[in-house]
Amino acid sequence: MKIVIVGGGAIGRLFAALLGRGGNEVVLVETQQAVVNAINQQGLGIMDFGLEDPDAVSFVPAKAVQDPVEISHCDCVLLTVKSYDTLAAVKSVAHLIREQSPVLTLQTGLGNIETIEKVIPRQAIIGGFTFMSAASLGAERVRHGGFGKTYIGELDGTISTRLTRIHRAFKESGIASTMVHRIIGRLWCKVIVYSAINPVSAILRVKNGSLVSRMEAITLMKRLIDEGKAVADASAIDLVYPDLYELLFDACKQSSDNLSSMLQDILNHKRTEIDSQNGALIRYGDQKNIALPTHQTVVQLVKLMERWGGGGQYRE
Repeated sequence: MKIVIVGGGAIGRLFAALLGRGGNEVVLVETQQAVVNAINQQGLGIMDFGLEDPDAVSFVPAKAVQDPVEISHCDCVLLTVKSYDTLAAVKSVAHLIREQSPVLTLQTGLGNIETIEKVIPRQAIIGGFTFMSAASLGAERVRHGGFGKTYIGELDGTISTRLTRIHRAFKESGIASTMVHRIIGRLWCKVIVYSAINPVSAILRVKNGSLVSRMEAITLMKRLIDEGKAVADASAIDLVYPDLYELLFDACKQSSDNLSSMLQDILNHKRTEIDSQNGALIRYGDQKNIALPTHQTVVQLVKLMERWGGGGQYRE
């Protein structure tokens, strides 16, 4: 398949490297010219999961562009940009997206599908999310942080030919892909759980596994989950996982040695996605007259950290 990946951050690079190594033609769209130049000159470097030696990087041939107008066609567009860049990103590749060359969003947070719909017909959109983790290394490399499942699904719940084709390309590239009927409900489950993990890990500056080693952190995360679930129930969202606490513990343990994406953003002086995670749950709560005081507090804290508390180190 010819796959265009919009967003050259850690997850975008990881999918590009794995799909390229799996024999697909991959074009990465990235706004930073230095990253584009490095990838075009050297390829995409991937440090496979479990390796720590910075020299243990294998390079995969890949093409990168800054302006997607250079691309005439593709079989699928993967959207891996931050939620606040969704609208601009979709507009830049709208000429590539059709029902048979759909856009698959693998973004974190709520509201991305609705934003994409402002530009692209709903029938050309596939929903998805991933539990894989990664960290950028320099301009053209990525560290594979962990094997997690990637869920993809048609918004109408069908298992279509195009969905199956993407699923097959993922599987053949070593990506643990699962096609599902209820992608929206699963996405809400992930957002609710990670709206507990991400801000708490960022505020405390600890790896994900450390969050379940202290009862105070567990209690705080459970409170965030309870508030998020109340909004989902009031919004008639079909939550697929019956026990979100169990999902929380599993997520922390499976990514125990990883820094959450929100903590990585804080350490790197970058804007976080707090607005599309906790902020989105607050907005849905407002629609149902449900208060989310714990979410409101962590949003305020993370925004203060964006302004004044960036950089530094995390705690072991």
